[in-house]
Amino acid sequence: MHVSNQTQIIKTELNIIFKNEYIKTPYVKEFVNWLDLRLDSPDSFNHTYFLLKTKQPWQCNNLYDAFENYRWPYSFVCPVQGKRVSGAGFGETFEYLNLLALSFRNSLERNDTAGVINSALAMLTWGGVLNKNRERLLNMGDGICGYFRSVRESLTSSSCCLGGHDGVIMNSGFTKLYFLLIDDFIMYDGRVGAALGLLGRLYAEEAGLKELPEEIEFSFGSGRTSAFRQKSGNRRNPGSTTYKLPSFNGNPTRQLNDNIKASWLLKELADKTDSRFSLLPQASPLNERMTAIQSALFMIGYDVSMSAQSRGR
Repeated sequence: MHVSNQTQIIKTELNIIFKNEYIKTPYVKEFVNWLDLRLDSPDSFNHTYFLLKTKQPWQCNNLYDAFENYRWPYSFVCPVQGKRVSGAGFGETFEYLNLLALSFRNSLERNDTAGVINSALAMLTWGGVLNKNRERLLNMGDGICGYFRSVRESLTSSSCCLGGHDGVIMNSGFTKLYFLLIDDFIMYDGRVGAALGLLGRLYAEEAGLKELPEEIEFSFGSGRTSAFRQKSGNRRNPGSTTYKLPSFNGNPTRQLNDNIKASWLLKELADKTDSRFSLLPQASPLNERMTAIQSALFMIGYDVSMSAQSRGR
């Protein structure tokens, strides 16, 4: 694979660029094609790690395999439905998130402050990111509907561009709320960022690039530390000696713009592919095909510290 010399259009200062410009960039087009070959071809992307919570190894041989091995256990009383909800696999998870998206959007249209807050709290609880975000939501008070309407207008794909997006709150909790609210907007947390960073790095290695193009450079977030894993052994850093990748920790603008880039890129991939992912619908409120690809990335990005074992064809 060879990509000719070209001017990188996304600079560190985040020049204004829209979706149609981004997806036509040669590096982005090459990367989408590279990813498409690794969606469901056997042994096209082998990745493995040890899942600490279950004390078992996890592995995949392509992205569809990673999607089929998706697992995120949850069990709590949902403030929207008023009953206990539980699950772990993709099917029941997507059904639940789709209900939350409908509740969130309908509450917003009715200017129902309580409904918006309850939907948001349910999503944050599901994602395990309620801490601190709960206070931020409650402090918005009656202005919460106006805030989310403004964010929806700013981040909707047809009108969105890369840039500062002043006033938009961004962290691993609020990306989940924007996922519920905005069509074709993915959840971009530390795990998804780590997986995209790894895949971009592998593409650059195979293409023989001297550096990772900024168009496909994605930031990662540090995983939670514990007695099993200290900061010095960050399992989320997908970089190598040759290709350094940034962390979005302490840089919400970076995380938000990478979230926008990733959403554009995954939508282009979802539209293009004829892999098994293409059997999943792209309907509203949530795009199941994009969510499935995102879920594959979520599982891959749990641990990329052994990324030398991750090789594409």
